[in-house]
Amino acid sequence: MRIVFVIGTSTGGVGTHVHALARDLAAAGHEVGVIGPAATDEHFGFSLLPRVRFGVLELGTGIGASDAALIRRQRILLRSFAPDIVHAHGFRAGLITLLTLRTVRARPEFVLSLHNQASGQGLRGKVEARVETMLARGADLVLGASSDLVDRARELGAHDARFLPAAAPHVEQIPAEAAAATRAELAAEYGFDEGALIVLAVGRVAPQKNYPMLIRAIGRLGEERASPASGRADEASHPAQVVVLIAGAADESVLAQLQAQYESLRTQRGSDSAQRDSDGAQRDSGSAQRGSGSAQYAEAAAASAIPALHFLGPRDDIAELAAAADIYALTSVWEARALVLQEALISGRAIVATATGGTAELVGDAGILIDHDDDAAFAAAVAELAVDPARRAELGRRAAARGAELPDEKEVAEELAGLYTELGSAQVG
Repeated sequence: MRIVFVIGTSTGGVGTHVHALARDLAAAGHEVGVIGPAATDEHFGFSLLPRVRFGVLELGTGIGASDAALIRRQRILLRSFAPDIVHAHGFRAGLITLLTLRTVRARPEFVLSLHNQASGQGLRGKVEARVETMLARGADLVLGASSDLVDRARELGAHDARFLPAAAPHVEQIPAEAAAATRAELAAEYGFDEGALIVLAVGRVAPQKNYPMLIRAIGRLGEERASPASGRADEASHPAQVVVLIAGAADESVLAQLQAQYESLRTQRGSDSAQRDSDGAQRDSGSAQRGSGSAQYAEAAAASAIPALHFLGPRDDIAELAAAADIYALTSVWEARALVLQEALISGRAIVATATGGTAELVGDAGILIDHDDDAAFAAAVAELAVDPARRAELGRRAAARGAELPDEKEVAEELAGLYTELGSAQVG
């Protein structure tokens, strides 16, 4: 078969998924082309794959007058590829592809993969709903990366909508010695104890990941760790230190807001603790000097009670980070089938995640699932796991068992090739 994938701007899961499909389908003997922005090719290296051709189409993020030029450009590219199947990934790539195919006489089969839900509000939401409907009804086959996306496509009138997972890349198993070395390096670089409990979140610092909820949960953990009477950490029921690490590239404006939110939390907690200690000192018969010293101690204790938060930036050692961590956290507003969550399962991490999109069906009982934006439940789950290593180990074993059942990239590519063949046979019939 001659297959062309169309993809928009991507630096994460969608690009990783399409790269694997192009690689494995080309290796299986199909003629494969990829159309998308030059930056996406630069990031993923589509044009470097054996037997894969790449055509540049600078798909932007908004609908506008320039779309007419994109349609003309894509029509030329498709004519040069002469595909049997055109498979677009995402709303933007799907819209331009559908409009282009409407201008082509010998129309190839059109497959659309949905990886995200429409989330616009107001006028934008209405436009997105119309585009969703047009795509669902215009595609010969709609593939959803989670069951709710499939259900949505069917509601909008899709002729054929099915579930196809985006498989996680191969996950390297990290030896215990290497994991310990990574933990030691992180502790030395960011100034925490090697025995601290590490909570790891992986994902771009962007609104969808809902890191403000994670920071609110950090504040709640600080409240639980501090004794109301003295401000001293309750070491009998909590580990000596909890550290939260976030690995991923950042939208700078979002990062600045998160850092300000966290610093405000620390400042407020220190002020509250100092006030509590000052009130206690006034009741005490001790000297004013002793009261001043106690206030200083209370502020330091309060700051240490709040888990430290560090933004690691983009990393290429995610497997090592996961192996070094004690808990994997996913706080997203919505995810179809997060690749990083699959990697956490395969790595055997104890997971705390928001049960949105396809996360619940992916994780099952191999982690603790909480409602969207519920910082209290998130903090309670982390607090439970922090003092119960046996529970963490049990969840880790369940995660590894579930991860072993997940399809790999080659299996997903084979399933997709079968769907292409079925689609072509149906059209011939």
